[in-house]
Amino acid sequence: MEVFDFNWLDYFLLIICALTTWRGFCSGIFLGVVRLAIMLVSFACAVLYHKALAQWLAQEWGWADSLAQLLKPLVKLPEPFNSPEIITMPINLLQRISAQIPLPAPWSEIINQLAQTGPQQTVGQAINLLLAQGLLKILAFLGIFFFVKWLLGFLASLVAALMSFSPLGPVDKLAGLALGFATGLVITLALITVLIPLQVPLAMLGADGLLGTLERGISGSTLINEFGPCLANLKIMPPLLPEFSSELLFKYINNGQGTEI
Repeated sequence: MEVFDFNWLDYFLLIICALTTWRGFCSGIFLGVVRLAIMLVSFACAVLYHKALAQWLAQEWGWADSLAQLLKPLVKLPEPFNSPEIITMPINLLQRISAQIPLPAPWSEIINQLAQTGPQQTVGQAINLLLAQGLLKILAFLGIFFFVKWLLGFLASLVAALMSFSPLGPVDKLAGLALGFATGLVITLALITVLIPLQVPLAMLGADGLLGTLERGISGSTLINEFGPCLANLKIMPPLLPEFSSELLFKYINNGQGTEI
């Protein structure tokens, strides 16, 4: 029989499911339905609108550029990006070189992705900006999720008097338990959705202390490693940091000492 080697993050996710299940059992089916609906609507709104919000914050308020400036002293690029000549090379020059001289993988793929930030950017600036844009999408996702959850929770509290009339018999409690467990799964799904792409910026920032503990917790989580690929295959939502996914930049970035941008 296979024994799972859980770390602290796995236990944290399991505790969330256990608490929501117990809360559902105590409150009954009516409140269970309300809480599950709130979680589903909050998650759906975050999935649908986080990109638009991040783009608006970047274009109208310049949050991506500001975040890039904050991250610049922290970001260290490992191989193959840590050559000072490559870091300071403009993207348009790199494009001209690649058009004349066939470059080995992964450069043709990477250059096309970096060029989306603007041809005048250097390689280091482009990677830094992509990282900032990805983090802004994560922040937008979390902001929408928690705001919608708070708003719907507030509206639900206005009809709390109706909830008090819900019968609390055994069937009601068992149904509430099932809905509480489902609510916990939705919360866990939302957390895994955010935690998986966080490995990239945490690794690139050389995180230590609490952030380093979080990075190691994510990479060593049995639940995330087991169910993360399944969630990705279900395509419930697009990846939050596609530029740094295992299909593009991140598969060429190894953890370890790097060069500042």
